[in-house]
Amino acid sequence: MRRAVSVRPRMRCRLRILTVLVLCGLVLMAAYRLDTTIQPLLQEFAEYETQAATVRLMNAAITRELEVNPECVQNLYTVEYSDDGSLRSVVSNPYATNLARGALVDAVTAELNAVAEQKIDIPLGSLLDSAILNNWGPCWTLTIQPEGYVDGELNESVEPVAINQVVYRIDLRLTTSVNMILDGRAHVLQVETTIPLVHVLLEGTVPDYYAQNS
Repeated sequence: MRRAVSVRPRMRCRLRILTVLVLCGLVLMAAYRLDTTIQPLLQEFAEYETQAATVRLMNAAITRELEVNPECVQNLYTVEYSDDGSLRSVVSNPYATNLARGALVDAVTAELNAVAEQKIDIPLGSLLDSAILNNWGPCWTLTIQPEGYVDGELNESVEPVAINQVVYRIDLRLTTSVNMILDGRAHVLQVETTIPLVHVLLEGTVPDYYAQNS
């Protein structure tokens, strides 16, 4: 006579396996959704940190160069007035501005070449816009590697700011490329910053001579 075998243990075992599979599926789905939500935030945060770190290096190099070599930004422009005292022209000195641009670009290039790479840890909590979770959780490592090549462009402008007053500016726009390595993937990021070399308030209207050559 055959012995009856209860099906309940088998059913319980199958239900446990099914439950485990469902839970694993839910965990994987939640991880995928979290990843698709976090990745754009992580990329944006990493780009911001890369921009900020590189701009700090560039500004520090400019500050040091101006402390050591302040004369490089002297005599960059000439202001001429008419006999009646009206503002006639504002003209930059090409020789002086080119020397200033070269000295400052060289200083920034040397600064970036001296910094082989920087590593920044980005904790998960910093991406969640939460003051409580900030700086908590697992971290991604961001590696910043400046390429060391810097391009500098001088921009000159005159604009009215009040009645019979204008501001004359000479700005140096610096551009460099940075390798940003995040989560094992490399990205090349263009970083720009603008350094004001001249910012002076002049009495008079925008001079015709400058306006015709701007």
